[in-house]
Amino acid sequence: MPEVNIKATIQDDGTVLVEESRTYNYAGSFSWADYRLPKQGFKEIRDIRVTEPDSSYINENSEEPGTFSVSESDDLIVIKWQYDATDEIRTYTIHYELEGAISIGPEYSEFFWTFVGEGRDKVIGRSEISVQIPGRISPESMFSWNYSSASDSELNESESTFTLRSNRVDRNQNLAVRALFPTSVFQTDLIEVTDPNLDLEEIVQEEAEYDEMLQQQAERDAFYSEIALPVTILLSLLSFAIFYFSYSRYGKRHNTATISDRETVVIPDRTPPAIIGRLMSSRHTTGNHLVATIFDLARRGWFKIEENEKESSFFSSEKSEFQISIPDQLPEEDLPKWEQMVVDFVSRQVMAGNNTFDKMFQKSGSKTAKWFNLWKKEIKQVFDDKGWIDKSSYTGVYINVAGQFFIDVAAIFVLILAGPIAIIAFATTLIFMIGSTAIIRRTKEGEEIFRRWKAYREGLKNADDRTIEMELLDQHFIYATALQLSKKELNNLIQSSYDSSRDNQFHWIHTRHGSTHTPATAASALATLAATSSSSFSSASGSSSGASTGSAGGGATGGAG
Repeated sequence: MPEVNIKATIQDDGTVLVEESRTYNYAGSFSWADYRLPKQGFKEIRDIRVTEPDSSYINENSEEPGTFSVSESDDLIVIKWQYDATDEIRTYTIHYELEGAISIGPEYSEFFWTFVGEGRDKVIGRSEISVQIPGRISPESMFSWNYSSASDSELNESESTFTLRSNRVDRNQNLAVRALFPTSVFQTDLIEVTDPNLDLEEIVQEEAEYDEMLQQQAERDAFYSEIALPVTILLSLLSFAIFYFSYSRYGKRHNTATISDRETVVIPDRTPPAIIGRLMSSRHTTGNHLVATIFDLARRGWFKIEENEKESSFFSSEKSEFQISIPDQLPEEDLPKWEQMVVDFVSRQVMAGNNTFDKMFQKSGSKTAKWFNLWKKEIKQVFDDKGWIDKSSYTGVYINVAGQFFIDVAAIFVLILAGPIAIIAFATTLIFMIGSTAIIRRTKEGEEIFRRWKAYREGLKNADDRTIEMELLDQHFIYATALQLSKKELNNLIQSSYDSSRDNQFHWIHTRHGSTHTPATAASALATLAATSSSSFSSASGSSSGASTGSAGGGATGGAG
């Protein structure tokens, strides 16, 4: 919209005739444009017309070129006109008459109007707005204030006319004028006083105080702008200093130089998969840990995993599936509570007919998610009792979070007062606040255990039949599941180490006669299926009146398409 020109003519009966010419520069094909006028600051709008220099549009509710329509909602008047335009410049003029748009006082009257509203789709180029008063009034009797947010707008007064000019109005800027003039310009028998308290001296004093406030605000803004950068740097450095102190004092890792980082395929100790999995997963219990526990219990005889023929389905080409069952003879073994919970859970699912991994995890709903939350709490309790996490390091977390919080608040104040440069300080404190988790450290014993199991995890990723202990392949596989090796790494572990002549390597997985699966390939497929299925619940468990003095009316916007 390269140009907008508006002429507002105040008539001697207090009504206002508005003629707004909008120039559109079309790139491409367009067929309509609209004019959106908020229903504020006037009582009635009438005599609406849309014209071009050589034609007038017909008021008809259709989409035919050359027509326009008027609609309204609770807070908006919409004028929409239809045309055909392609790669050209067109100018349209919207005409209408406003009643009740002027606050009329005993001696002076006010016309306070937003001629160009905010929130448009396009930038406006040059614009000129004129407000014409009836009769001949000297500039000494006219008072006006520029309420535009467009930075280069300029308001002038001449005989009987207020003129506002601007060279550019951005989409989030407006053009607005507050104008006062003698009530005597109206024909007395055609008007009535609508605001008996409208007083020129009070308004002039009000505007002078407002101008003084703006001046003071500008001085404050200049001051804040000047100190914004050094304060931002200071806050960022202070944020770093608090984190550095908290980490150095409470989060510095224990020295474990005596523990080798060299890869190994020797299981470091007999810690159960779910417990060591939590240590190696930054103190989180996941679906992989549950799956590894189920596999480990099956290895110890609590469950049977068997491949059976699958019912044919249009949606699946698989001919078999692995089912879990409860053996007739259970081991004589006292289980800790968290393992007993798994045995009870699987038993209930099997009795309910959910005896495959996808059914067991994906089709169990909120009850399974609730159970998994309880199981995670039990795992956490067992894990905490190990004493692998240094409880005193949480003091550093609290110190860091508190310090970062206060700096964050200060950064927000600087952001409000001094502008966007303070985002740097805000982002810095946010990063160091989130980084509080890095302060939590393991005890010396916990650090040593972590280093050993980390070396073992790296060893599993590169294991083959020359390095791995064959008799323990299924246990390596269970730990690899708990340590969350990728599908590719699990496949590599099994394919490079499995020996089909050793029937006892995966004795707890029974394949169907004639199946293409071996116990090893079945184990790999099961790990992927079970971990994927269990993630479905492990992730879910974390789970219009007339014009009034001092109040602007108008604010028209619009677009084209």
